[in-house]
Amino acid sequence: MYATAAAVPAAVVILSHLAWAWYAHPASADRRAAAFDHGLAVAAILAATLVAGRVALWMEGRARYVWADAVAVLGAIAVVAHLAVAWRDEGVGDVGVAVVHAVALGALAVGVNLIRAFEEPRPGR
Repeated sequence: MYATAAAVPAAVVILSHLAWAWYAHPASADRRAAAFDHGLAVAAILAATLVAGRVALWMEGRARYVWADAVAVLGAIAVVAHLAVAWRDEGVGDVGVAVVHAVALGALAVGVNLIRAFEEPRPGR
């Protein structure tokens, strides 16, 4: 609940700054770039809020894999954000960019499962 209470004002600040930047730059390319950059900032806030929520559930004893979940959330949002930047810079037509990011998501899944294996409670603990 506290993470959400902190995330909402942060998102409002980012969106307010986007509104200011939108009207400060009348060119459509500048507006598109500002909207994209602010969208990445909102995604970062979402990632932080999701991780904070998982940590809170773990502290309450209702989640078992806090580190794996944190890596999964942060990694997935980072890969998808990088994909968006790559598509913006190189164009959507390059299938290789999508394949590389799909492989990165697969590697992330393998890494998260390895972390979960080490976080798994062992008998006698």
